[in-house]
Amino acid sequence: MRTPDPFVEIREGWLIRRLAPDCSRIELETLPRRYDEYRLMHAMGWETANVHLGSAPARDLRRHVRALGRDWLPSAVAVMLDALHDDWSRYRRHG
Repeated sequence: MRTPDPFVEIREGWLIRRLAPDCSRIELETLPRRYDEYRLMHAMGWETANVHLGSAPARDLRRHVRALGRDWLPSAVAVMLDALHDDWSRYRRHG
C-alpha cells in the first residue's frame, strides 16, 4: 500500500492532484524493446493490487477474484469501453 500523497485531495467529488512533466500517458511504441506490453501491464496490475491490499486481507481478495471466473476481465473492459464512449459523446455534445 502506498503512503498518502499530500498533494492529492477530493473536493466536491473531484480528484485534485498535482501535474508534473513526468506524469503523462505511456506511448507503447516509444518504449524500448525490452519493456514489452506484457511486462508493463503486469507492473500496472501489481501496483493496482498493492492499493487493494490496503482495503482487505489478501485471502479475501484472492477468494473474490477466483469467484469472478475466467472471463471477468474482458467483460469488465467491454463495459468500461461502452461507458467511456458514452461519456465522450456527452462531452462532445455539451463541451
